[in-house]
Amino acid sequence: MSISNKRIKYRMRVSEEELKGLLHMLNEMKWLMASFILVVMIGGCNSTTHYQEKAEKVKSSDITFPGKFYTKEIESCSALPGRAKFDNASTFKIIENVIGYDWAKFHTETGTSLIVNHDVITVPGKLMLTAIQHAIANNNQANLDTGKDLMLRIARADTLYNSIGYKELQKKPRCWENNNPDSPCWYHEYEFASQWFANYMIAAIYMKSEFNKKELKDINRYIDKMYKKFLKPIQFRKNNKGFYAMANGGLSTLVYASWTNNKKLAAKEINHTFNEIDSLFYKDGYINDNSFRGLRGQWYHSYGVNIALGYIYIAKLWGAEVPEKIQNKLVNSAKVVNLAITNPDKFADRKNPNGLARNRITNKNSARPHTHQMAIAIDTLMEMVVGIKLEHDPIYLSKRKMHTPDGTDDLIGFNPNCVK
Repeated sequence: MSISNKRIKYRMRVSEEELKGLLHMLNEMKWLMASFILVVMIGGCNSTTHYQEKAEKVKSSDITFPGKFYTKEIESCSALPGRAKFDNASTFKIIENVIGYDWAKFHTETGTSLIVNHDVITVPGKLMLTAIQHAIANNNQANLDTGKDLMLRIARADTLYNSIGYKELQKKPRCWENNNPDSPCWYHEYEFASQWFANYMIAAIYMKSEFNKKELKDINRYIDKMYKKFLKPIQFRKNNKGFYAMANGGLSTLVYASWTNNKKLAAKEINHTFNEIDSLFYKDGYINDNSFRGLRGQWYHSYGVNIALGYIYIAKLWGAEVPEKIQNKLVNSAKVVNLAITNPDKFADRKNPNGLARNRITNKNSARPHTHQMAIAIDTLMEMVVGIKLEHDPIYLSKRKMHTPDGTDDLIGFNPNCVK
C-alpha cells in the first residue's frame, strides 16, 4: 500500500472515532435540549397561566347583573327627595328642558378651563333618575308612562349627540392653554356629555320592561350611537393622570354591559379598572393627580375616593372579588379623606411622586378646602365599603345640601343611601 493510501486509511479511521464521539455528544445534547424545551414549556405554561389569572381575575361566569344597576329591586327610599317626581310640574319642566338641548353651544359660550356650568344637563339627568325610582317604588303607572315618554323624546331628538366626541377632542388644545384659566376647555364639554349619557343608560335599565319592541328599538339606536362616539373610544385606555367621573368611564362601560347583557364586557372592564385603581392609588392612599391640586387637592381627592368606592360597591354586587391590595389602598384613601379634614397642613405636606409641588396650600385665604360637595353620600360609602366613618366637615355638609335635592350622585349613578 502506498504512503498516500495509508494516510487516507488512517484519516478515515480517526474520522470514525471522531464520529462516535460526535454521536455521543449529540445524544447528550438531545437530552439537554429536551430538558431545556421541557423547562421552557413548563415555564411558559406557568407564565401564561399567571398572565391569564391576572387578566381574567374576574371572569364572565362570575358576573350576575342585579337587574336595576345598583340593586335587584328598586324600593321606596327616604333619601330621594319627595319633590323629584314626574307629577311635580317644576321637576317635569327641568327634565323636559334637556330634550334636544344644545350643550355644545352653551358650553362654548359660558365655559372656561376654570368654570363649567354643567347644571343645565346634569340636574335634569339626576332628577330623571330619581323620578323614575319614585315611580317604580310606588308602582305609579302614570308617572312611569311620563318617564317613558320623556326618555323616548330625549332619544329621538339625539340629545347631546352634537357635543364634542373623544376623537374630535384629540384635535383640540388642552385645558388651561398657556396656563390661562379663561382659555376654553373642550374636555369639560366631552366629560359632562359622556357622564350624562351614562346616567341616561341607567335610567333606561330601570325602565327597560316598560318599553315595547318599537320603543326599545328607538332607545337602542340612540344608546348605540352615543356609545360609539362618547364611550367606546376610551374603553380600556390606560390613564396616567387621575381618577375622575364614572371611574374614568369604567362605570359607564359597566352600565352599557348591563344594558346589552354582556357579561364578558363587564368582566373585562372590572379587571381593567382594578388595574387602574392599583396604578393610580398610592399605597398610603393618595391618588395620582387628584390629591395634588393645590387648594383643590382635598376636593379632588375626596371626589376620586367617592367614585372608586362607588365602583367597588357595584363590582362586588355584580360578583367580582376585590383584590386585597386594592381594598387596602381604598382603606388608606378613606383615611386620607379624614386627614384632609382634621389636619389639612399634614394632608398637603405629602410630596407629589411626579415631582410637581401642586399639593402645597399657598394662600389659605383664597378658598376654603373641603370634601367634594357632589359626593352626596361619601360618608355612607366609606362606612359601607371600607368601614371608616367620615370626620365632621361642616363646609362639606353645608354645601352638599345644594345637591341632595336632586337625589342621585351622578358621579357614580346611584344614591348610596338607597342601598338596602
